[in-house]
Amino acid sequence: MNTKNKVALVTGGARRLGKEISLTLAGLGYDIILNYNDSGKSVLEETISMLNKTGVNVSAVKCDISNVNEIRKMFRAVSIKYKKLDVLVNNAAIFRHTEFLETTEKIFDKFINTNLKSVFFCSQEAAKLMIKNDEPHCRIINIASLGGIENWTGYIPYSLSKIGVIKLTELTAKKLAPKILVNAVAPGTILLNNGDNDNVNPEEVRRYPMNRFAGSKDITSLITYLVNENNYITGQTFVVDGGRSL
Repeated sequence: MNTKNKVALVTGGARRLGKEISLTLAGLGYDIILNYNDSGKSVLEETISMLNKTGVNVSAVKCDISNVNEIRKMFRAVSIKYKKLDVLVNNAAIFRHTEFLETTEKIFDKFINTNLKSVFFCSQEAAKLMIKNDEPHCRIINIASLGGIENWTGYIPYSLSKIGVIKLTELTAKKLAPKILVNAVAPGTILLNNGDNDNVNPEEVRRYPMNRFAGSKDITSLITYLVNENNYITGQTFVVDGGRSL
């Protein structure tokens, strides 16, 4: 496909925060490669419809990002169709409460494979395309978590995966500079306008000095800045938590 637009791939881009990121990048004029796996047909079709209204090209690619072979297959498809990639947002992740004494190897591996290994190998494949890109600066944005910074003992495998994402952000930023800028966003609790908020505990809001959870725009506005307005910041993790970590 010959496109004059820049191209962005968003993992887990069909719902929740990924959907909002996809729509934001489409609004900036990026063609969108929408990675999905478990999203239902109706959810996927609704997101694609909303993206199509922005006038950019949209490609939906099913891929289990915990599987390296599937990741490589997805990026081969991107290379064939678009021949370039300007932005990768590693957003897809799993999150749930896990008791330390009840965590099995299978549960542990699921968190690491989905939340951390996927970021490593998606970044690796993206970098191969970005290095060939004529644009002076490409971007990788990793969605980390406040859980990778604070000690959430009810979420140990999740937190381990997210602190890994933060360190991986630093390592790849140093390795891939100056061609590719790599940064991370570490949100606290997000209350999304699209209503997909099953994991939100309203009682937790008392821990936030700003007296509210983050909205999707609190995250997407930062991503807009990092991909469109700054060519110098790299290797940083931006905590967006309304002051909770204070």
